[in-house]
Amino acid sequence: MAIYTATAAQSAVQPKGLRVGLVAVKSVHSFGAVTLSIGDVFQMVKVPANATPMYMNFGSSNGSAHYNIEVGDGLDTDRYRTSVVTYSAALGMQVVTINSTPYTYSQDDTIDILIATATASNLSFGGTFYMNVIFSMDPT
Repeated sequence: MAIYTATAAQSAVQPKGLRVGLVAVKSVHSFGAVTLSIGDVFQMVKVPANATPMYMNFGSSNGSAHYNIEVGDGLDTDRYRTSVVTYSAALGMQVVTINSTPYTYSQDDTIDILIATATASNLSFGGTFYMNVIFSMDPT
């Protein structure tokens, strides 16, 4: 199991405001021909304390690989998407349905993509993961 960190999730990066109260983050993580393992984590977006995700989408361009992923954070690996759907490059961008009572982070965290399952023949591939998140910020 390995942890990969996209540029938008680096510790020195601060999300920039879209307008008063809203912050938008676009994250892209490209990787060459690597052998992924079940349990590998791609930290995509850094989320500061008191932030509440309001919109999210994600996708990939990982060739012909087929795998199941979870989208979540450090406390709940499938908070936003469980590993029910098998993904491939042909699936396109997926919009996450945010609960009617969205989760507000009490401390800094990252929104992650976790490799949940894959067949052995599909674990070695290259490509890119994409993620866009809009969250509101509590000024306190």
